[in-house]
Amino acid sequence: MSGIFKAISRQRSAVDVAGAGREAITTQFSKGRLDTCGVYGHLTPNEENLLADLWERILDDFDKPLDSIESDSIARPVECDDDLERKKAKEVQESSPFEVVEGCMFNQSVAEKCKELGIVSKSGADGELVPKFETMLPDSTLKSVFWSVVREDHPDVLILRFLRARKWDLEKSYKMAIAAIKWRIQEHVEEIIWYGDTANDASLMWKGVSYAHGKDRLGQPIIWSGSCLHHQKDQSYPQLKRYLIWMMETLRQLLAPPIERVCLIMDLTDHSNANMDWPFVKTFLKFLEAYYPECLGICIVYNGPWWFSGVWKLISPLLDPVVASKVQFAQKPEGLLKFIDEKELLEKRGGKDAYNYDYVKPDPEENKLMFDKEGRTASAEKLRLLQEQFVQATTDWVNAKEGGDDDGFAAAARRRVELSDQVKAAASELDKYTRARHFYTRTGVLQGSVVDWTKVQKQA
Repeated sequence: MSGIFKAISRQRSAVDVAGAGREAITTQFSKGRLDTCGVYGHLTPNEENLLADLWERILDDFDKPLDSIESDSIARPVECDDDLERKKAKEVQESSPFEVVEGCMFNQSVAEKCKELGIVSKSGADGELVPKFETMLPDSTLKSVFWSVVREDHPDVLILRFLRARKWDLEKSYKMAIAAIKWRIQEHVEEIIWYGDTANDASLMWKGVSYAHGKDRLGQPIIWSGSCLHHQKDQSYPQLKRYLIWMMETLRQLLAPPIERVCLIMDLTDHSNANMDWPFVKTFLKFLEAYYPECLGICIVYNGPWWFSGVWKLISPLLDPVVASKVQFAQKPEGLLKFIDEKELLEKRGGKDAYNYDYVKPDPEENKLMFDKEGRTASAEKLRLLQEQFVQATTDWVNAKEGGDDDGFAAAARRRVELSDQVKAAASELDKYTRARHFYTRTGVLQGSVVDWTKVQKQA
């Protein structure tokens, strides 16, 4: 019982510290200093103890079936029968096809478009660019699914997102995390990662409705989202949702502590009512709030039309208050330059970076390793053994904390850091066998865990 009371005391103290420590987003940019409060590698003693408490809770349930663990309810922002919507889209594709953009037909995937263009792989029996999906989950326990969510992240980075999102309340953080993990299974996120952008709607990729490029003054990757390129009729809702999940999962690869959030620019230049898509807006907001918490650093609404203030009044109540506080408005390039250095800002938006998005199509043999089942199995086994060592070190860490063994706690903490680096490296190797290469690997921006925007930046 004493351990429970200690945990409650630490929780109350940590909540007070976390609540007082967070700086407003505008303050961070004015000081040129990223707020690292509660971020991995920058924890207070109270926050580290709370992290250990949450790990203790996770490990207690590690071997239980995921479905048996209590969680928040899984909220669906849009009531939609995905299978039915996919069937309808397929019928349109076959009976009355129409072009969306640059030869990309409605409901045509990147893989289908590539085959049409003669881009086929010698590794695939039928020229497919990616082999048929094979799950890496050995069972349905929390342990198996948890590691499939972590992938190349540090495990603590993932857990801390939920702790910060629920203001260090252990019970709320845990239920939120379990709900997010269950949601990933229901949405087949592992499979989405496997096929990558080859299974995305071709028109979405060709248009570049959203893409990452450059970084803001705090070092956060910039996501450019041009609303004038988006029309609800151009793709089915299941395809749009898939594209959004793929984008969020790809962005995770562009982040590394202490840079754990992104700068989103909602570019409303040439926006009209025809570009408004409420199902997409609701889905995106729910993903940010419940399933990818603490991923948004700042959202800049740029060049909104005069009537957008009315739309904002409708949108803002849907936002989590923390998310809403990160929304800023800019009407001219001068407004963007408060947050983005001139050399990082696109030339077409008043900066000096002459980059223009142009989708780089898959290379026929870029996913050759994914066809190597023996290599995949060996890589997965290497990772599994390291994960077991990390779990043991974490168990020692938790036990030392509960026993009041400060020296043991510090030693186990150091061991966890060493093992987490090894786990991350092994997971990155397995990633080559379980994730299709994508736009950012093809452009050279992402090589392993190194992100280099200079590969595509062009100074005007």
